[in-house]
Amino acid sequence: MYTLTNLTTGVNYKTDVVKAFQDAIASEENLREGYGSTNFWNFVSADMHLELNTWYAASYIDEAFEYMADLEDEDRAVEINALRFA
Repeated sequence: MYTLTNLTTGVNYKTDVVKAFQDAIASEENLREGYGSTNFWNFVSADMHLELNTWYAASYIDEAFEYMADLEDEDRAVEINALRFA
C-alpha cells in the first residue's frame, strides 16, 4: 500500500484511504452493479465512508473518492485502448 498525492491540490491521501478505495472497487457486491455505473460508484463511496468516517471528515473522504475514481476511469480507458491497438 502507498499514499497518493492529488497533483491538483497537493493533498496526500493516506494508505488506509487508498486501501478503502481499492477494496471497494474490487468488491464483488459493488461490481455486480456494473463497473462505472452510478450505483457502482455510489456503493464505492458509501463503503469508503463506512470504513473511514471514524477518522476522517466526510469532505476528505469525498475528495479522495472523486480523485481516485477519476484516476481509475483514466487507467481503464488506457487499458481498453491498448488492447484495441495491440
